Formats: sequence, structure tokens, C-alpha cells
Amino acid sequence: MYCILCKNIYTDEKYKWCKQCEINKLRKNFTNWTSGNKKIDNFIQEKQLKINYPWNIVFEWIPYNKFLDIKEVDKDDFSTVYSAKWEDGPLEWNNNNRKYIRNQKEIELKLKYSHNLQNVVKFLNEVKVYSNNFKIFGISQNPDTKNYIMVLQDNKDYCILCKNEYIYKWCKQCEINKLRKNFTNWTSGNEKIDNFIQEKQLVINYYYSIFEWIPYNKFLDIKEVDKDDFSTVYSAKWDGPLEWNNNNKKYIRNQKEFELKLKCSHNLQNVVEFLNKVGFLLN
Repeated sequence: MYCILCKNIYTDEKYKWCKQCEINKLRKNFTNWTSGNKKIDNFIQEKQLKINYPWNIVFEWIPYNKFLDIKEVDKDDFSTVYSAKWEDGPLEWNNNNRKYIRNQKEIELKLKYSHNLQNVVKFLNEVKVYSNNFKIFGISQNPDTKNYIMVLQDNKDYCILCKNEYIYKWCKQCEINKLRKNFTNWTSGNEKIDNFIQEKQLVINYYYSIFEWIPYNKFLDIKEVDKDDFSTVYSAKWDGPLEWNNNNKKYIRNQKEFELKLKCSHNLQNVVEFLNKVGFLLN
């Protein structure tokens, strides 16, 4: 089958799509949009001119006012990720009309702001790196902060913050960074115990429950259940450990009363001896 416009054979006969004609249309449309930055305009134009198939993403400059219901979902020292809805969605090839149209459905996506990129070139290099593992629709800009934004689709296999591969939608490096950042928000009052707990948190390898300093007032219904010359054991209830929530992609408490045991050792002479015993039990 042949393209009516240029008489060349369709690049993809099934979709009645002519690569050269569609590239020409995209090129002709360059004058109808701008990011306000020449380097970004050139980057987007180059991406559009390299389109090869009808199912390829038409990489775009996306005005910020096209995003709805913007909510912060994740953050670290280098970037912030927001969820959002795109009012009219990306350009998609319509086989019947033989042209690109918007799907007219709100699509959910992620907006990634990078905090510490000092110039546009570094930002565009990051976009290139992310394009290896993420479906990127284009670039936008917050009109208030002037920060450039990468507009992308969530990837169940990779972390948007750092690009590392997920384990059960859990990113080891990002979660360790969050735990480290939280060190200043709690203390046992004893440096050795604080260091012990921090070390345990920093060697976490999986999404399992987090080793914590737990304030005594978090325990309810404390009752002695056993005793010998060396220790006393109590039963108690707690609002539960931190557990990984796959849907929210963060640690939350299960909000259910959690039954446990408290073991008080009588004859341990110092903190080091106590921590050695805890370490032995953990291993």
C-alpha cells in the first residue's frame, strides 16, 4: 500500500503510517510550540524527528496547566516525584483517521522534579538516562519554581527517584536514605544503643519490618507472664511495626493492636553486654 501524500510505500502498512510524512508534519509544527529554552526545544525536536513507528511515543513539550490532581508521592535529597493526571493525554496514532490524536482520557503519570541540576544540559542528560527504563512522554516546567519536569509513566520494575531496580516495588537505596535522614527524629538517649539501631537499619536488604527504637509509652496492657533469676517476660500490645505498603510504596504501621513480648534482663552489667545479647538473638 502506498501513501497518498508522497506515493511512497507505507512504513507500516497495517497502521497506514508513513514515516517521512509524519516527520514532515511534526517538523512543520515546530513553530506552534516552545519551551522558552532553545536547548530544550532542540532536544524535543530531535526526539520527534527520530520517530520510527506509529506506536512510538511522540515526545512533547507539555504545558504545566495540562496536569490535574498533582500530589507529592516520594522525595529524597535530589528529586521530588508527584503523581498527576494528564487532562487530554498523549498523542496516539489513529489508524482510521490516519493521524495523531489525543485519546481524550485522563491518564495517570509521574512528574519528576530534580532539585540539584544546575543547568539544562544536566537535566537533558538525566532524561536520556531515564529513557532507558521509563516511558517518557515529554518535558514540562513549573511556572512558579521554573523547575523543569520529566513527565513519565510509572515502571513497576524501577525506582523513579534513583533508577535502581525494585524488589517488590521497594528500592533498597532510597529506603535506606530515608531511614538515615530520619535518625535526627528519634533517640534512645544512649549513643551506643542509637548506633546499634542505626547500623541495623542501614543494612536492611529486604522490605521486611524495620528494627526500631520504640518508646515505652507505645506499649499497652503490660502483664508479667514469666520470670526467672535472669529475666522477666511481659506480654504487651503495640500499634505495630513499620511494614512495607506495596500500594503506597512506603512504610506504614498496620494500625492493629500487635501482641508481643517484652524481655527485661536483670543481671546485664552494661549496655554493651545487653546489645551483644540482642545481636545474638537477631542472628
